[in-house]
Amino acid sequence: MGRRVAGHVRVAFEVDDSAATTAKLAAAGAEVVAEPTRTPWNSLNSRLEAPGALQLTLFTELSD
Repeated sequence: MGRRVAGHVRVAFEVDDSAATTAKLAAAGAEVVAEPTRTPWNSLNSRLEAPGALQLTLFTELSD
């Protein structure tokens, strides 16, 4: 991101499909801070801000 984006509380959830879950939460009103991105440790992560300034990280472990 290049800048600090985390709020006071950030919660991470492992989900089956980060992209689909990100889209569902965005449709329900969460703000997408970072679209799903493959990480160097082979997971697909996204970040959202939910009501109450709660930051969510969603991740899916990808197979090799």
